[in-house]
Amino acid sequence: MGEILTPDCPVCGQPPVMVFGGWTQAFCGNDDCNTVCWDPSKSLDDNLLDVGFVTLTPDGGEEEKDG
Repeated sequence: MGEILTPDCPVCGQPPVMVFGGWTQAFCGNDDCNTVCWDPSKSLDDNLLDVGFVTLTPDGGEEEKDG
């Protein structure tokens, strides 16, 4: 496992609800944040440059948007 540079969500600052791949993929634990996931081994700036957002549609689907 590498160094953890961004342990919390780069958008809202909340801790992850799940972490996979030896801390290479984390999922935001804040229900009000529309960030899907980030790579804790990358810097905050790198994560913010590569952030993707998901908005739930009225039919329960997802619509992905770039940050």
